[in-house]
Amino acid sequence: MIRHARYYLAGMIVVLFFILAAELIWLPAPLQTSSGMLWIDMIDDLLYGLALIPLLWGIGAAVGIRRLWMDGGRGTRRRMLLCVRVLLLAASMAGFVFLLVKPDDLIIGLAVLGAGLLVLFVDLIWSDTVQRRLSGVGKSLRWPWRSLACLLALVALIACFAFPTNYNVTYPGLTMGMNRYAHVEGGKPEGRISGVLVFERIAVPADWLYAKLLPMYSFEKRSKDEPPLTESYTEVVQMKQGADDVAGAIAMEKAGLGKGIEFTGARVVAVADNAPAKSLIKAGDVIIALNGHQISNMAELTDYMVKQVEPGEQVKVTLRRGKETVEVKAPTGETEAAGDLPRRAVFGIAADNDWHADIPRQVSFRHYIAHIGGPSHGAMLTLALIDQLTPGGVTHGVRVAGTGTIEPDGSVGMVGGIPQKAYAVSRTDADVFFVPAASLEAAKAAAPGLNIVPVKTIDEVLDWLKAHAKD
Repeated sequence: MIRHARYYLAGMIVVLFFILAAELIWLPAPLQTSSGMLWIDMIDDLLYGLALIPLLWGIGAAVGIRRLWMDGGRGTRRRMLLCVRVLLLAASMAGFVFLLVKPDDLIIGLAVLGAGLLVLFVDLIWSDTVQRRLSGVGKSLRWPWRSLACLLALVALIACFAFPTNYNVTYPGLTMGMNRYAHVEGGKPEGRISGVLVFERIAVPADWLYAKLLPMYSFEKRSKDEPPLTESYTEVVQMKQGADDVAGAIAMEKAGLGKGIEFTGARVVAVADNAPAKSLIKAGDVIIALNGHQISNMAELTDYMVKQVEPGEQVKVTLRRGKETVEVKAPTGETEAAGDLPRRAVFGIAADNDWHADIPRQVSFRHYIAHIGGPSHGAMLTLALIDQLTPGGVTHGVRVAGTGTIEPDGSVGMVGGIPQKAYAVSRTDADVFFVPAASLEAAKAAAPGLNIVPVKTIDEVLDWLKAHAKD
């Protein structure tokens, strides 16, 4: 093998290693250092190793340039090959610097590596056709069979680990120390409180092999109308921000700080195509009054529509639209009885509570590359912030793990991946695993030896910890 190509190959081996490591990153958990640093804390530091890839490619390009220079000779093909290697050297050094400075900006980092890999492929193929002639080994150009075979093998291997399929895969994730993840101004972390993550992504061919060798891998066919990754990423980040705000407000209210969550109306999230009020009420509007009667949440909206409005009747709806307040005369339709609700008048909209989080003290968050987003850490984040604001803490010596959203009314909501989360927690030394009440059976089936406690509200978590104090 040509000397400079050895550096290229070494870099590509490191690429494959990182692809494999990214997919199996959960296996070392619950690794923990004596200082309390968890595996999820260590991952960010390991990302600096990505810089080794462009460094190896850059060294290979420099060695190749030196060889061309020492071989001498002129010609169009030699100059083209030299330009390719200079371009690869420049791209590699830029990638090396970028990955050292911003290793957690993976989107740009991967784009840089991808661009460098394309130039590297051109170099290898061109070298195989030209280099032998330049060095006097061959007398004419030939098909680069050896390089093409190696590159095809590499592409097939990368495809096995990275080619997207029509399925999503869910598998165990990592535990996350909530008192390390978040810190409220003036607070003091006391207890051990862990959230737990699962990984859910587009499946690759290798995942079916992982599922044969490792536990708790589950697959689901992707929906045809599933939003693109960029849209999904934006949504989960927004959900994570909402969970952080709700957790902060509820925790501070329980610690005697602030007003907690203040409901400010019913926010319209969607309007049906055949809605009676389609041209008058828009998604994003916040309903704050009906016929002059103040509406502060969804319960009040539903109650008024059931008791005060007849189907087909027009209603004067006061809306907050951006910074303006507008009034519209909206017609209603009729819907069938559902659950505890009778037949009633409707606008043909989907709505949710609009609220404001009163957070008088700043909460700072540690950024983890392995924790992209989502609201499932909300309940344990709330508990951690209460723990920091309560002298002596609230865990009473119990090692806590849990999952569940935190809703504006303090209830603990449903989350996905319960079997995988229960399994991940069962690998730790947690004394208790709190789950949303409806998830108890799924959690028990996945981790029968784990002490699993179903809860409906954050107050139930606090009460259980007080009743089962260890200290």
